[in-house]
Amino acid sequence: MLSHAATNVNLTIEPEVDPVIALARRQFLRESRIDMGDLATAAGIGRATLYRRYGDRDRVLGEVLWAVTHAAWARLWQASSTRGIHRVIAVLDQAMRDTVASPALRALLERDPETALRVLTSQQGVVQHRLVTGLADLIRAERDDDEIPATKLAYAVVRLAESFCYSDVITGAPPDIDTATEIIRKLLT
Repeated sequence: MLSHAATNVNLTIEPEVDPVIALARRQFLRESRIDMGDLATAAGIGRATLYRRYGDRDRVLGEVLWAVTHAAWARLWQASSTRGIHRVIAVLDQAMRDTVASPALRALLERDPETALRVLTSQQGVVQHRLVTGLADLIRAERDDDEIPATKLAYAVVRLAESFCYSDVITGAPPDIDTATEIIRKLLT
């Protein structure tokens, strides 16, 4: 059973996704570039309306990447047989492995690495902010020690995960999830 705080993270159900973001997610998962004109047409709205309601392409891409990530975290959380902080670590480990293996994300990183990294790792974007917030909630729910505030710890873990998952784009070194997980384990336990 999830603790009350973990339930508030909304990892027990598949999150509802806005219909326009769902269309964009389908484009993304086909390893296609999200084209705002095509998206507006598919959604049955004008391009100006799309931009007014959803923002620019980076914002839409961020919403798509978050929808994919949140759904994956929910599945991993429900499937995990471990409990406590070890459950958080197990979910993070598998999420990082899935991220590195994602054909759609790999295609984005190869096609447009600067946009991908900006959308995935910027503090101004939706992805990193929601990852940190969600992870902080999980840490609070599963860890008694509050020596380091959960939000700061979550931020450090997310930045660490980003650097190891996207190291091929950032430094040219291959992603190293084993090392990332070991460091995260030491930070969280």
